[in-house]
Amino acid sequence: MLPLLGHLTSRRLGLLIHLRGNDIREQFPEVWVGQVTRLSQIKGTWTTIPVKTQDSERYFVLHDFLKEIGFIDWASRQGSKFLLPNIMKLKDPSKSASSYMQRLFKQAGIKPKAGEDSVGRREVFHSLRGGSIQDMRDSGVDPRDRRMQAGHSAGSDEHDLYGFDVATEKEARKLKVLPLDPEIDYSVFRGLDFNAIAKRKRVGGPQKRK
Repeated sequence: MLPLLGHLTSRRLGLLIHLRGNDIREQFPEVWVGQVTRLSQIKGTWTTIPVKTQDSERYFVLHDFLKEIGFIDWASRQGSKFLLPNIMKLKDPSKSASSYMQRLFKQAGIKPKAGEDSVGRREVFHSLRGGSIQDMRDSGVDPRDRRMQAGHSAGSDEHDLYGFDVATEKEARKLKVLPLDPEIDYSVFRGLDFNAIAKRKRVGGPQKRK
């Protein structure tokens, strides 16, 4: 789910892995958002979450496709549980998630950019973030709205700093129905059992295929 979330939200990997059920909410009627704040209460204990910037703490709009496949309904029922529990049990979740994504993209046959060696794969997940921003640009999303959705500063121009510092209902309704990339087969995400996926335990060593 991490590549899909990165692709549809334009948010950083280190932030997405810290999502919990309580971070998913219906901000406006039928408009769902996610929001990871720097200080969160987990099982009665206040915990500092490694959010990169204050701008990253803004909520981001979740695409309707995540609702269609049942992910949002499942996620919102998880309460204080992490949505990616196996990663969050590790000593350094962010570093481990980055390593997992590198291996995943390598297994998928994704090559480094031209002129780069294998290190180039480290930027592949980040490229999903950049691709999402480009998709918003191609769909005519206002520059200020693109920056806020991606967790960037509203802008350096004085006029950009006026108004709401999060997406308004009108803006959010545009973001949640942005056209999906016609060259991507999204059907692989339909019919997933998210409860079963979350309960799976990672086992070290090579895995046998059934």
